[in-house]
Amino acid sequence: MQPPDTSAPARGTKTSTPVPLRTPSFAHVSQLAELIAEARQYPQGVSRADLSETLTLGRNAVDRRLKTAVELGLLSPAGRGVSTGGRAPEMWRFNPSAATILVLSISYRSSTASLTDLSGAILDRVSWEEGILSDPQTVTRHALEHLTALRDRHPELPPTWGVGACIPTAVDFRDGSLIAPATARTGGASDTLSWTGFPLRSRLAQALGLPVWVDDEVNVLALAAAKRIGAPQDLLYVRLSLGLGMGIVSRGQVHRGAAAASGEIAHIQMTGSGGRACRCGRKGCLETTLSGGAMEEAAVTPQALKRSSYLRRLDESGGIRCEHVFRGAAEGDPVCMRLLTEAADRLSVVLAVLTTTYNPGEVVLGGGVAEAGEFFSRAVGQALRRRVLPATSERLRVRMGNEDDALAGACRMVTDRLLSAHVMHVWLSHGSPVGVQELLTHRRQDA
Repeated sequence: MQPPDTSAPARGTKTSTPVPLRTPSFAHVSQLAELIAEARQYPQGVSRADLSETLTLGRNAVDRRLKTAVELGLLSPAGRGVSTGGRAPEMWRFNPSAATILVLSISYRSSTASLTDLSGAILDRVSWEEGILSDPQTVTRHALEHLTALRDRHPELPPTWGVGACIPTAVDFRDGSLIAPATARTGGASDTLSWTGFPLRSRLAQALGLPVWVDDEVNVLALAAAKRIGAPQDLLYVRLSLGLGMGIVSRGQVHRGAAAASGEIAHIQMTGSGGRACRCGRKGCLETTLSGGAMEEAAVTPQALKRSSYLRRLDESGGIRCEHVFRGAAEGDPVCMRLLTEAADRLSVVLAVLTTTYNPGEVVLGGGVAEAGEFFSRAVGQALRRRVLPATSERLRVRMGNEDDALAGACRMVTDRLLSAHVMHVWLSHGSPVGVQELLTHRRQDA
């Protein structure tokens, strides 16, 4: 087998065309994908003997798959391991610098585009004030400008292999289509209805000439948490930003549900909610009292402004956003701390049911509330443990997520798909996924 040319960099750099390879059998590609996946779990490196034992492959088969992975640049030597009596074994590790990934994270009022390596390490990024509450045509046009600029201004980096996008609305992962929110069925008003059915995935793929994967923001957040070293196999990721959502991981895999509607805790109807109208068209949903939007309303009441000089200054200088409340709690503002404590108590009511039923090893709290820091995770943890049995709470960890979880999770989504057996079988003979037409036009993104 001749080694493929994996050095084709980003747009604007002259390179030779990758040498076409004979298409290997699907069995070979499946074993190659398994070998790479195994190596990705061990940043310090893994030996040939360990790969052979774990994958139940003979030494010669492992050698051939290793050779292919090294030729592609996806594995690299990692020195020698610890000797168990004989010669120290050669070690191999996954090489995240083999390619780059473009990531687009569309939030409620802002968006971020970034360029990462295959592990999700951010190499460059740009953010701007537009999100799902803005016109989709405008957001997508500006996103393409930023993504193209990120790729073009780094000709020294490896080629870009794909694009990952996430957005805070339900997504049918089979084809990446944006699903109508509850408002479309119940008659409620929503500023996000213009995104329903918007062809975000195809627009990005056509303009950038790269394969694209799109998912709900809560799912990529959960994926980022699930792939963290030491993460439990079962966890819940609660996103608290302007809105509320939850991602679920079961046995290490993101659970999306039959209608891509798993984790819609925002629209559980709660007693004591005051019957407030929700954006879904109904009344009394959890999100009306537990969300960044609800906190913004509470922060501008006369009582709150009277008791907080921090909030008064913000209100006078341009308005209060939920991020200000989160940040204020971390800085010790008493009104912001009270709002977050009340939110933690409300959230614990729902989490008590979910954790008792599901028994996860971890509850991760992220989104905009990550700015509140450990204050919020402690408040949620304390309130939750008061409501569940010790058998549920004794092995349950409540922690804050990372502010870049959406970017890391979207990158992980793309890398996982590109290195899956079915997708690798499409591009392996080309040397890389770049310019492979079948990946650009294939309707299904879950294959």
